[in-house]
Amino acid sequence: MAAVHAIRHAVFVVEQGVPAELEWDGKDARAVHVLAEGAGTGRLLLGDDAAGKNGGDPGLAVLGRLAVLASARGSGTGGRLVRALEGEAERLGLRGVYLESQAHAVGFYERLGYTAHGPQFMDAGIPHRAMTRLL
Repeated sequence: MAAVHAIRHAVFVVEQGVPAELEWDGKDARAVHVLAEGAGTGRLLLGDDAAGKNGGDPGLAVLGRLAVLASARGSGTGGRLVRALEGEAERLGLRGVYLESQAHAVGFYERLGYTAHGPQFMDAGIPHRAMTRLL
């Protein structure tokens, strides 16, 4: 978890200016995490932790905190992390994955099969779009 937190701190807190108190939401201990050592990380929220984001749909996991260090962007790391988290959702018998993409990354997720829905909204001062992919 130290490596996960170091990557998220570098990307979200330092690079993007997200306040640290927003980044550390207390859900990490109950989440599924993936790590590409020295490159990137992401997490999957399940159950009650996911319900607050996915409209209460128990069949949808919530993918979030996907962070790839600048030095590893464009290498395919982000896509591999997303696919690993989707694989875990599928293994758990879930029917899909919901996420809230930063607006600049919507195209990345669309290439992975996600569909944007609803209006753009602000989170931590950054424009976002809700997206879903059925498995």
